[in-house]
Amino acid sequence: MLYSWQTWDALRVIDGEGLKLVPWDKVTEMLASALVLFFQFFIIVGGAIPYVFQYSEIHHRRNASGFSLFVCLALCVANILRILFWFGKRFDTALLAQSVVMLLMMVCMLEIAVRMNRKHTPKHQRKSLLISGQEWRGNEN
Repeated sequence: MLYSWQTWDALRVIDGEGLKLVPWDKVTEMLASALVLFFQFFIIVGGAIPYVFQYSEIHHRRNASGFSLFVCLALCVANILRILFWFGKRFDTALLAQSVVMLLMMVCMLEIAVRMNRKHTPKHQRKSLLISGQEWRGNEN
């Protein structure tokens, strides 16, 4: 053996009596609360992380041709309904924060998709839900 038991005891920094002085119940409580906060953070932002990469790819390519606006619509409606449901029956605030983050991310994705698609769509193919002033005046005659 390289070390004898006496040498090993001399190298030990904390002895058995010192370990009894540590409040292990408070240490485990703090560790558990830190883990809960860590996982809640990833519950909140975990759903939006893939869309950050998709946003940067669309911004880099300057083209959103493969991105579906209907997926954004479905996710916006689902998150709005979940936020409204929270007012009627309260659930975990991490899930509420997740809905808010996802709703903001979907609004950002809609903005960049519409902005990039607008650059690649000819004017005669663009459609609007609003009636422009020239079309309205044309219907009056």
